[in-house]
Amino acid sequence: MAYHLLENVVRRGGGVFDRTQVARLEPNAEGVEVILRNGATLRCQQVIIASGYESQSWLPEQVAENRSSYAFVTDPLPLDVLGKLSHTLVWESARPYLYLRSTQDGRLLIGGEDDEEDIPERRDASVMEKAQTLAAKVETLWPGLKIKPKFCWGGTFAETDDGLPYFGPHEALGPRVHFAMAYGGNGITYSMIGAQLLRALIEGRQHPLSALFSFQR
Repeated sequence: MAYHLLENVVRRGGGVFDRTQVARLEPNAEGVEVILRNGATLRCQQVIIASGYESQSWLPEQVAENRSSYAFVTDPLPLDVLGKLSHTLVWESARPYLYLRSTQDGRLLIGGEDDEEDIPERRDASVMEKAQTLAAKVETLWPGLKIKPKFCWGGTFAETDDGLPYFGPHEALGPRVHFAMAYGGNGITYSMIGAQLLRALIEGRQHPLSALFSFQR
């Protein structure tokens, strides 16, 4: 998905440069100077930092904690076995939560069991145990199902204290440097909101969620 977005930027006349590290940002009255590790300087009117978990390195304080989440997918199951789960999305409000949905070929995608692990090696070592725990929970809720994990994985996500993302400038870098930090566990949804919000800020328009998602909330 990210590659398709970058390709769209190029088709619209933009430039994409990988392996280009930024050493520092120097905001001024006219804009922002971006000094690269190779010594080159870019002069920008506005800068958006949208670098995922690395974004926090540009802030004076940590605003989110990394967490781990786990998931697996089953082999295809017959429609009469899936029943209503063939067209139903389930998402618990419990902590740790459980979610599941079916795929087009009749598999169940099951996930949850989030924890506070932030070391990839430890997270990956827990994948099979977490999958078995999730499978047992599903079988408790649907006794007629026999759940066997086929492919299992774990991943990292960042979570803020209030579960909301951060979009907009931070006082440490001034009003022309904007952050796109879609943290909170709903990154793709938040990213769409953030794109609209940051565009409005740069164009000088009001956005109804700018205060809610700002660093000053």
